[in-house]
Amino acid sequence: MIIFSPGPANISERVRKAMTLPDICHRDTEFTEMLDEVRSRLLKVCSVSKGYSSVVFTGSGTAAIESAISSLNGAVRKIAIISNGVYGTRAEQVAGIIGIDRDVFSSPVDEPLPLNEVEKFIKGSKADVAYLVHHETTTGLLNPLKEIAKIAKASGKFVMVDGVSSIGGEELDLPGWGVDLIIGSANKCIRGVPGLSFIVINSALIKKLKPRKKINYYLDLITHLEKEDGGETPFTPAVPAFFAFREALREILEEGVENRIGNYKKISKQLRDGLKSLGLKILLSEKISSNTMTSVVLPGGMSYDELHLKCKEKGFVVYNAQGELKGKVFRLGTVGIITPEDIKEFLKVLKGILNK
Repeated sequence: MIIFSPGPANISERVRKAMTLPDICHRDTEFTEMLDEVRSRLLKVCSVSKGYSSVVFTGSGTAAIESAISSLNGAVRKIAIISNGVYGTRAEQVAGIIGIDRDVFSSPVDEPLPLNEVEKFIKGSKADVAYLVHHETTTGLLNPLKEIAKIAKASGKFVMVDGVSSIGGEELDLPGWGVDLIIGSANKCIRGVPGLSFIVINSALIKKLKPRKKINYYLDLITHLEKEDGGETPFTPAVPAFFAFREALREILEEGVENRIGNYKKISKQLRDGLKSLGLKILLSEKISSNTMTSVVLPGGMSYDELHLKCKEKGFVVYNAQGELKGKVFRLGTVGIITPEDIKEFLKVLKGILNK
């Protein structure tokens, strides 16, 4: 079964087999060695070393998002959130529940961010931190992180990024662009399994956050960082997911992050060219599209449920849209192990469904 989701998706047998390794004690040296390796390899995947640390959580990407935002409580005056999709909205909701003062810039989900207006918003906000979703999987829109981070840094703000679906799939230069914190997940472009998420953060922001007012018992970022620097997690970790994540990190570094990104680009181009040849309308222009998500307008007279069922019968799982686009658009995530032959077969199957 080929799963066209933004993650979790198809993984290698090598990663799957890693979860069957012998049991280890999470308070013993074997786990400490694995934790240290995972944390160091995460820095390599994000192309950073000096001045940055990584923190791993047992929990989905949203756990790391909540940890990052809640760590601002009592440490900053306000957060400025740029929102143009479901995950920007999620950040707003998390900040609201936690009670962190926030300014929000909202933009349509299917249009590029207007940089002039974003610049005015950032400069006009008294927030200490600017927050942006890099790849908004609501549509597959890739936001201009480099440009927005530059604007935020020029305004004296820290930059926090939701990179859950972009790390390992899109170009990143955290120190060069001025990104202070980025949030990721094991089970997206890195191709681990669900259950782990992580944060990569620089020393300047760590120092800023240390005097925070602690409001999370399980997800406090600084607590996790200090414990992991000592070789263990503060609470029981998902050990099998760690085994898989370590193997997935080894895999992507052996392949080369740039090569992985290049492969995603090729697969997406093949898929989008084929969809266009079938007469289907792709929601976003190529200019603002990510390497790993394609949103397609549902053809007239066909519901998402019908399309999903017919594709699944042939071995392909397509993905529904979210929010205001649900039922109008279907999504095709290409973060898993998907070959050019898989794309050819899917397009053949889709053509048959459309013809009927």
